[in-house]
Amino acid sequence: MGTSTGALPAIVRGREIKKLNALAAAACGGLPAALFLLIFPTTPARWLLGFLFGLIWANWFEYAYHRYLLHWPGTFFAKEHLRHHMSVNTPSEAEHLNLGGSPMWVVLLFVINGGPLVILDRLLHLAVVSGLFAAFAVYFIVVEEVHWRLHLGEWLPAICDPARAYHLAHHERPNSRYNIFLPLWDVLLGSTKD
Repeated sequence: MGTSTGALPAIVRGREIKKLNALAAAACGGLPAALFLLIFPTTPARWLLGFLFGLIWANWFEYAYHRYLLHWPGTFFAKEHLRHHMSVNTPSEAEHLNLGGSPMWVVLLFVINGGPLVILDRLLHLAVVSGLFAAFAVYFIVVEEVHWRLHLGEWLPAICDPARAYHLAHHERPNSRYNIFLPLWDVLLGSTKD
């Protein structure tokens, strides 16, 4: 992703990336969810269980992805993520707010994340994988949207006000607060340093 010279092009480019990432997430989560539901029928209760577990799994994946891939020094991921940290409060900030980076990254994240879950679901006969994929897609789209709004000061429900301060503190202390707005794993793993 190139850096724009003015705020408007960065916002336009950032919105375009966000839209394409959301479409990629919807396709990578929704299509497998529907396909697995057809191939491996399940009960509504199992699907819901898969969806709920998928939200928890997605929150963990967000934490691990952010902490261990995006903040691992010297890697391609860290170099790209550094652009995000360096662009905070600059005219190019909007262009660097997308966690997926690009639709291709989103596809890769779904393959890396979803592959092992499909294998486990089939080996253990859990019949929850359809709900898992649906949850991961919903979670990814929501996290990208909330992240965008946290940074750019756009409207969010009042319940998200603490999340704005929580996440922006990550930019002051980048070795803590890896979850964007729902710090479940930050709390459980002790990375909520003040």
